[in-house]
Amino acid sequence: MEKEKLNTDTVTRSFMDATGPIAVTLRNDMMFHCVMNRSNASLKGLVCALKGLNPKDVKDVVLLNPIDYKRIDLKVIVLDVKVILNNNEIMDIELQLYDMPDWEERSLLYLCRSFDNINAGDEYRKLKPTTFVAIMNDPISEEIKEFYSHYQLLNTKTHQPYSSLLNLNVLYLNQTDLATQEDIDHDLVYWAKLFKANNWEELKQLCLEKPEFKEVTREMYHSNIISQERTIFEAHQKYLMDARSYYGNGLEQGREEGLEQGLEQGLKQGREEGLEQGREEGLEQGREEGLEQGREESRVKIENLQEEIKRLKEALAAKA
Repeated sequence: MEKEKLNTDTVTRSFMDATGPIAVTLRNDMMFHCVMNRSNASLKGLVCALKGLNPKDVKDVVLLNPIDYKRIDLKVIVLDVKVILNNNEIMDIELQLYDMPDWEERSLLYLCRSFDNINAGDEYRKLKPTTFVAIMNDPISEEIKEFYSHYQLLNTKTHQPYSSLLNLNVLYLNQTDLATQEDIDHDLVYWAKLFKANNWEELKQLCLEKPEFKEVTREMYHSNIISQERTIFEAHQKYLMDARSYYGNGLEQGREEGLEQGLEQGLKQGREEGLEQGREEGLEQGREEGLEQGREESRVKIENLQEEIKRLKEALAAKA
């Protein structure tokens, strides 16, 4: 899709007058990729915030996976933002705002795929440092009490890094209250607010506080007012929501079927265990009753024997 020619100043004035809900927010991964594809300044700003870099130290940021919107397939497209920084470092940024099964395994696979950045026969020393960044709503575990998490391969005893070439970071949009001073200094909290903004008033306030966000907002407004682009973005969002719904319904149906099957298996197992326990308790009770009966019979025999001995003694005494 070709970008419609709109005057930048006109678009800026227009979004500053815009009000109400944003039809397609930056949380739409296609909108996210589109903005980063069109605005290198926005891409550079996000990369610097996530890497904790001074923009003056970044010579260039090149998007490695631009999208041809004319040939887009909503069902199979992968909308991560993959860049090379200063021609020396790979960074892969992905919005992951829906619950995904096996996320830890998937994120490791994404990181390793990005790290595999040399050709067959190249020397391993040519491997570039690689960072995979996931932007999520909430942590997958309640134990994670951070706004921005950083992971590396470490020695489990000394915690010494094995290598600085592999890095996995996760930004949690709903945990800005846990941001460190370093996170705040690098504008990560502002970026989180930018992603979470649902109306134009929020975006305009952010632009007043951080003028560099005007370009991101301008590109978002541009795509929202172009009906063809917005239709594609909304269709992609609908596809994601439907897929999530189908997955959720499948889980619910699986739980119900699992509960029913589990109940049947539990009843069957309960019967078997009950029979087994009944046999064991019956045997035990039988042993106890047998012992008691044996003791009673022995007592009667002893009493009869004692009575017989007494009778014999009396008979012998009479003869004497």
